[in-house]
Amino acid sequence: MMFNDFLTSGHNFDKDEYELKSKFVLMNSMLGIGIIFISILTVFLFIDGKIFLTIANLIFLFIGLISIYFLRNSKNDYKRIIPIVPLTGILLVATALVEFPDEQVRIGWFFIIIIISFFLGGRKLGFVASFFSIAAMLFVEYFINTSLNSYTLFLASVIILLGTIFINLYEQREEITKGKLLDINQHLEEQIKKETQKRIAQYKKSNLRLQKSAEEIKKQKVVFEHLAHHDTLTNLPNRVLFRDRLEHSIVKAKRNNTKLAVLFMDLDHFKEINDSLGHQIGDDVLKVVADRLKNELRGSDSIARLGGDEFTILLEDVKQTFKIGDIAQKLIRSLKDPLLINSYELYITASIGISIYPSDGEDAETLLKCADAAMYSAKSDGRNIFQYYAKEMTEQAFERVMLETSMRHALDNDEFVIHYQPQVDSKNNNLIGLEALVRWEHPEMGLIYPDKFIPLAETTSVIIPLGEWILRTVAAQMTAWHNKGFDPIHISVNLSVKQLRHRSLLLLIEKILEETKFRSDWLELEITEGYTMQNPVQSIKLLQRIRNLGVKLAIDDFGTGYSSLSYLKQLPINKLKIDKSFIKDIPGSKEDEALVRAIISMAESMYLSVIAEGVETEAQREFLQNAGCCNIQGYLFAKPMSANKIDDIFNKKNIIERKDVNG
Repeated sequence: MMFNDFLTSGHNFDKDEYELKSKFVLMNSMLGIGIIFISILTVFLFIDGKIFLTIANLIFLFIGLISIYFLRNSKNDYKRIIPIVPLTGILLVATALVEFPDEQVRIGWFFIIIIISFFLGGRKLGFVASFFSIAAMLFVEYFINTSLNSYTLFLASVIILLGTIFINLYEQREEITKGKLLDINQHLEEQIKKETQKRIAQYKKSNLRLQKSAEEIKKQKVVFEHLAHHDTLTNLPNRVLFRDRLEHSIVKAKRNNTKLAVLFMDLDHFKEINDSLGHQIGDDVLKVVADRLKNELRGSDSIARLGGDEFTILLEDVKQTFKIGDIAQKLIRSLKDPLLINSYELYITASIGISIYPSDGEDAETLLKCADAAMYSAKSDGRNIFQYYAKEMTEQAFERVMLETSMRHALDNDEFVIHYQPQVDSKNNNLIGLEALVRWEHPEMGLIYPDKFIPLAETTSVIIPLGEWILRTVAAQMTAWHNKGFDPIHISVNLSVKQLRHRSLLLLIEKILEETKFRSDWLELEITEGYTMQNPVQSIKLLQRIRNLGVKLAIDDFGTGYSSLSYLKQLPINKLKIDKSFIKDIPGSKEDEALVRAIISMAESMYLSVIAEGVETEAQREFLQNAGCCNIQGYLFAKPMSANKIDDIFNKKNIIERKDVNG
């Protein structure tokens, strides 16, 4: 460590000061070795009585030590010290020549000093050292010690001169090489600088893009988080967010020993709006309803749309239970005024179920189930009301859920059956047609009628495969009857709105007709009046394509909708079916009698056949026959029955006996 400190004079050198460091090391090495060598030599010279050389050596030692001091003092003193040391060395060698003329070895010291001068001080100092070396030898020979060998001194001078020239050439070449390297290095540095600046610019652009992307991602994250927790149609919280809020509120209510209430709201007959006016109108209705409900609630209350026409409301910190009913009634009243949607003036009501924490449940799942059950109870009690939860309601809701679950497997388990209700000409009691009606033979609940499971089938989309099964079964049965030799009659099958909207309906009908060899004119499809109003242009196109297959079309439950007569004329239908709600009070109800006569007269004027359903008494049959409607369907003639019993009717030459329900 001390040795390295001596060589570098105690200075720290940067990486770009490598050459200067090398010169410091060489200078200190030369001075150190010289001082040690000359110190020893001085002692011997003094002992031998060489006073002149002793003094000269002491002077050199002094100059060497002074040089070492100044080198340690500052890096900048290096350039001032460099010329002193070589020149002192030349004088010392020249002095030695005076005292030792026969020692030619000392002449070689001049050459060493010159080489060191080139390295330490460059070409200029090298030439100066060479000049002074030759001058010193000649001066000693001619003026001081004439006994020196002139030939040796001349040869030494030539060698020194030639060596100086070659060293100069080497130094010059090195400087040129160094210059080229510096140029190359500078060029590389410029290229690196340009490339670095280019890369920095690119990185800055990339960084800006990344910053923009990061900001955009943050914005998108906010949007996605909002979408994940809100209904896109009404912008209300969705099921996920509502449940999360409910769970937090339950924890808070438990901690503070307070009550909270969950209100489960379902719009009454909303499906009819969707089916008759289309989903766009239905969506607009939901948005208006959502706005009205929000305006009726406190800021601390939470409202959400679970999906479809279902809404939930969370009321926190409930002090008095009866106040919940007041809020529920206020929400129901908010829908009293008509909804103006496009050119339609619509009226809608809602049913609400209420569950309360902690009496009805202590977790979110239970409270929602209880409120849902209470809502269905409100619907069963007439709709447009609210109901508090009671324990027996859960059992009804459970039965509904079990029914929905079972229905998904009923098709695979062959639990559905088709019953057929005869359609009769009342003038002669002849069988003129059949209506296919599906029944569900549930393994545990027994025979279930369509009004119990068809609405569930439509909400769960089971209606599509179920409808296909009905068509296929009816077609196969009718073909089987024909193969037995029975006279062909038409058979009616009901189509739901979902089936009519399904894109593969036409292909399905064609496929079934072809596979079962079922004649298209035997098939009559019954459609609701509401469907024909939903999208008149599309409805007419679809129905016309069905008629082009040879299939007959009938409007079911005619009179319950609001279709215009001008539009009715455009429909490619064959028959109107008078709804049983107009039949049950005739004769007797003047309004129903007038309406039935009007429908029969209208059908006759439009060259449409007409049939009345729900006929149960002889008086009803007589009124209808006198009004011009002889085609009858109802319990007066027959209830829906199995295919085997229809065989018996065919065997009796299609004659059916009347059985007055009131008789």
